[in-house]
Amino acid sequence: MSKINSIIKYLSVIGIVFSIYLVVRELLDKGYCPDFFGTPACWLVLLAYVLVFLSTLMKKGKSILFYPGALLGVILAVNFSARQLFSIEDCPQIVDVPLCYVSFIIFAVMILLFILQRKMGKRKKAAKDAEE
Repeated sequence: MSKINSIIKYLSVIGIVFSIYLVVRELLDKGYCPDFFGTPACWLVLLAYVLVFLSTLMKKGKSILFYPGALLGVILAVNFSARQLFSIEDCPQIVDVPLCYVSFIIFAVMILLFILQRKMGKRKKAAKDAEE
């Protein structure tokens, strides 16, 4: 497993842990997580992180799970970060840090790392093909 894949895996696990915490809070206190088209966002964010995590376990075809998970995560993070920024709706917070901002940063980093990983893989393949 590459270092980049490991970093993506660990970031997604961190996201899963925080998302599970939010899901539990939502189960105990309905409305704790803001809704996204009638669904508590924490459930959708958990799904996004799980898809990204599962993609790190795959040897081939990682994009099939990574891109839908990352896209869902970024859409949610941007939407709720904007709502937080413009005081339309508050995101759940831990130590006064809105978790929508944290999710945005984590998903952005994972996407950049995934793109970097793919480019590095293509370069290695091209170098290997050139040797033959």
